[in-house]
Amino acid sequence: MRKIKELPRKTIEVNGANVSFIESGSGPVLFLMHGIGGNSRSWTKQFEGLTSKYRIIAWDAPGYGDSELRKSNLADYAAAAAGLLAALGVERVNVLGHSMGGVIAQGLAGLGTIELDKLILSSTFMGHGESEGEPLQAGYLARLNDIARLSPEEFGQARAKTMLAKPTSDEIFQEVANIASAVRKPGLLAACEVLNYSDTSQILKNFSKPVLVVTGRHDKIVTPDRSIDMTAHIANSQHIQFLNSGHAAYLEEPLAYNDALSRFLS
Repeated sequence: MRKIKELPRKTIEVNGANVSFIESGSGPVLFLMHGIGGNSRSWTKQFEGLTSKYRIIAWDAPGYGDSELRKSNLADYAAAAAGLLAALGVERVNVLGHSMGGVIAQGLAGLGTIELDKLILSSTFMGHGESEGEPLQAGYLARLNDIARLSPEEFGQARAKTMLAKPTSDEIFQEVANIASAVRKPGLLAACEVLNYSDTSQILKNFSKPVLVVTGRHDKIVTPDRSIDMTAHIANSQHIQFLNSGHAAYLEEPLAYNDALSRFLS
């Protein structure tokens, strides 16, 4: 197949606002949802390694890529994801949500409007569950300050330094930095608000399909214990940890990551 960088972003209107995405491959659908410092092009190694088995669709969350902003709440983000899948004729889907994308994926699972076969929660958590009107967590305020004062390139490099385990290759570092440099402040702010005020614990308690929880041993953004805490709320879960990864195992250990996905989905 063509490299992910050559795959064109497509857009489709969902609930009155455009959503952008890329897709390739054939077979059962695997829907990929990126983190707060990513976009649809975060999934280079999954498009390279898994499109012989799956039809992969990777979206851009609201305010990312060419996707338009929406109300910054989990319900609207999950509805946008469900609407995109419906517009693409997807009736059954496997969902992989990474970090922020994992919180939205849990929201999508809670909607019950699409047949979700298996759920993969990668380096993610259940949201902070703050009450509306409470201030954003300090970490989010720091990121918003960074994106306001740094150049896109500097912001991307700062994010890559926090995401990756050390040592890592220059190629992986630059890939993560380039993707993070495309983040824009309005999309970042909305994403921070979604994470700050969401609590998906009840959704997980009501979800009975198989769930794979993925962690990186050296993850400083969503520490492994926080991801593992989710399993107490899940009836049917497995956990796998990547020992040489930080917050981006999908790029840091892509062969092992893809193999774990294939084994779980099959």
